[in-house]
Amino acid sequence: MSNPEAAARVGRSKVKGEVKELVLLFEISQALDRSLDLRDVVGQVLKALHDRMGMSRGTLTLVNRETGDIYIEAAHGLSSDQLKRGSYQRGEGITGKVIQTGRPAVVPRVSDEPMFLDRTQARKGLSKQDISFICVPIKLGNQTIGTLSVDRLFADEVTLEEDVRLLSIIASMIAQAVRLRQSVQEERQRLLQDNLRLQ
Repeated sequence: MSNPEAAARVGRSKVKGEVKELVLLFEISQALDRSLDLRDVVGQVLKALHDRMGMSRGTLTLVNRETGDIYIEAAHGLSSDQLKRGSYQRGEGITGKVIQTGRPAVVPRVSDEPMFLDRTQARKGLSKQDISFICVPIKLGNQTIGTLSVDRLFADEVTLEEDVRLLSIIASMIAQAVRLRQSVQEERQRLLQDNLRLQ
């Protein structure tokens, strides 16, 4: 095969990947616009990541603003028991470290990373050397309020870097949805207090 043909094939493959990514981002923006119930909406986002990008076991964790504990708000590919086990402290495990530092973390093979806790035990019985874990912060301004993380079958470094870029874009979209939800909850609380005062 000549070089121009190979270059054309690589170019088509790249365009296909970019179109797939744009379709995914459009689908996610529509889901986030649909409801103020973050758990419902993020479940759809994580399912879209699974269906369109081949990422499995996605989770959204949030920091409890009163206690500082980190808990799973929504997930795809986890049972209800696994969800309950998924709580962390700041700095604990990969998720806690991402919240603490505000920087993404990539674990190419979870079997090689002692900080990977598998607290949910969702990967029990799987060949962990074939699983990569990607975790990005969800930020409002300078404050890290949670994380978005996914498992995927082990891939090369370039693919993992692309995944971090894509997940970071989605995390910023989720951050805006969280901000909106918090504003609505705070406004509702203010109205309730006003009503009580008037009575």
